[in-house]
Amino acid sequence: MRAARTLPHVPASPQLLALLPLAATLIGFAVAVPRVATAQATDVAAIQAREARNADARTLAALERFRQALSARFGGDPMLTMIEFSESEATALVLKSPTSPPEFVIWRGDRWIGTENRKLEPWAKADVAAANAFPLSSVRAPPFRAWQDAWRRIPGQATDFVMKYAMGYDPAAGRVVVRATVGSMTTGRIAEQRFDPPSGAPVTVAAAAPPPAPKAAPRRSADLRRDVGIAITALRREVPATPMGAVRVTAREIAFTLADRSTWRFDATHTLTPGPRYDGIFLCEQGWADADVDWGTIEVLPRNGVLAAGLGDDAEQHARIVIDRPRDCGGLVIEVFYDNYRAQQPWVRFDPRGRLLRSSQ
Repeated sequence: MRAARTLPHVPASPQLLALLPLAATLIGFAVAVPRVATAQATDVAAIQAREARNADARTLAALERFRQALSARFGGDPMLTMIEFSESEATALVLKSPTSPPEFVIWRGDRWIGTENRKLEPWAKADVAAANAFPLSSVRAPPFRAWQDAWRRIPGQATDFVMKYAMGYDPAAGRVVVRATVGSMTTGRIAEQRFDPPSGAPVTVAAAAPPPAPKAAPRRSADLRRDVGIAITALRREVPATPMGAVRVTAREIAFTLADRSTWRFDATHTLTPGPRYDGIFLCEQGWADADVDWGTIEVLPRNGVLAAGLGDDAEQHARIVIDRPRDCGGLVIEVFYDNYRAQQPWVRFDPRGRLLRSSQ
């Protein structure tokens, strides 16, 4: 029979033996840390939930003080078109007479304060809100508390902070409702929740249908080069006296730059729209008068330019007309450019009466 084998003896140094208790402590700490972190997170959530409940209680106590102040100031059971309150401040629109506008009041802490530079607006139009005014006695703490209890029972909402409550006639709901503005400690978002004032039950409002897309304005002109006179008439209704600076005409748009650097756009629907100020350098600020140009010739210049430059017939529909003086305020000219040509774009120059001066071809 063989003797049982034993592991060789490894001598331990005094330093190694001294480190064993420390190693055991570190291992124990590493095992305990996740449990501690979880416990701490649970404690933080519990503290937040408890503070949220305390804030609820303080807010409803503030509501009761505001109710008493309103009854003392206006007597009996005043009618309201709107009330809004938080832990620190409360406001209301008090309807003292069906024929007079409501009185706006603010209560902060334990006293009334001024309403300068402040306002409270009902959700509905003033006459609709007045027709659906509600008595102060209908603003009671128990339904608010019932809504709070139900809200905080939902997972993730126990720590939510209610920033304020507002009560009034809601046109979307077709009734008087309470809207609670709630900040979520879980998601970091702020949302508005509706509930029923008598019961505290949630109120659901169907999402409004999106508004129909605006219809495009009807087209009134297929080629604005024939409508320059109409555009000038529209411009002079808005700006009677400022001299012209430059006019640029295409089939789809007429752009005016006046000598004072203001700009206007006339589109195919015959709509005149102001534009941004012109800040470029290519402008004679002395301008020129409308009467300096024979506007009746403008619509024939694209064709005349095609003939003068020997261009293809299809170039006429791409003609762009520019009427201006150079920035050194030399003579007024009309130039026709043909945008269907990319390289060496041809141009033809006319005098203000439509007489041919020269061509690039």
